[in-house]
Amino acid sequence: MILSDLSVKQPVFATMMMVALVVLGIFSYKELPIDLFPDVDMPVVTVQTQYPGVSPETVETEVTKRIEEAINPIEGVKHISSTSTEGVSIVVTEFELGTDIHTAEQEVRSKISALRRDFPTGVEEPVIERLDPADLPIVTLSVASPQLTPVEITTLAEKMIKKKLEGIDGVGSLTIVGGQRREIKVYLDPERMKAYGLTVPDIALALRRGNMEVPAGKVHNQVTEELVRIDEKLDDPKLFQDIIVKNINDVPVYLQEVAGIEDGYEEQRTLALIKGKRSLAMEVRKQSGSNTVDVAEAVEKALPELNRELPGQ
Repeated sequence: MILSDLSVKQPVFATMMMVALVVLGIFSYKELPIDLFPDVDMPVVTVQTQYPGVSPETVETEVTKRIEEAINPIEGVKHISSTSTEGVSIVVTEFELGTDIHTAEQEVRSKISALRRDFPTGVEEPVIERLDPADLPIVTLSVASPQLTPVEITTLAEKMIKKKLEGIDGVGSLTIVGGQRREIKVYLDPERMKAYGLTVPDIALALRRGNMEVPAGKVHNQVTEELVRIDEKLDDPKLFQDIIVKNINDVPVYLQEVAGIEDGYEEQRTLALIKGKRSLAMEVRKQSGSNTVDVAEAVEKALPELNRELPGQ
């Protein structure tokens, strides 16, 4: 009755109040943040362990089961699942809802740290992570060019595109998928190595010694101090041929005498396909606490300018 009486006796005041409420609602709606996922902590911890060159059965018995037995007594564990493949063990632990996931993660780390000394030789340091929806990629970009080689596209993505996109406010990291990097391959000849009395560690030491960057002191003047470095990193495969791996009676044995050298590509570990054609993909992840929609829009706005700067589009 009060509202109806007020509306009849003071129509202008009632109208202005309604308009004020509508304006306030519109303003609040525009300021309302929109995000892809709710800000929650998922009660899941994963442990990924590398055991290179080992069969799934050995990974299961020597790594996976030991990790499961170590984690199981932790308070709040609801379910443990695991996957053992060639050279890789993945253990996923789900905790009860309401469990402090940060405390649970620390307990998992403590258990794995105590177990680490019992692992066989060759097992790499386990990677322990919480499952966080915010860590998922929010934007995936494709980079392709009919004029550039896969190696050139990968170099362009790493040195230019990645650097510019990671400078955008809210962008946390950027992962390249399907890239192909240059790699100089050295194929050892066992018979020649045996004839010269050489071993694989001898060749590896010679390669490190002949392909490195070392400090060479400082240069002073009245105003500044400059660091001097000797850059002996080799970029041409032909230069690798002249690396001395051993001296026999003051006669040098060069790398080309015991090995073949090839300018090639590193082994392909990831692959990205766009409409059935090989491409290079870039996965953008946001910083913790950043708004997904705002970051995605900022990346989208930066793309036109970035495309104009890229060669060989």
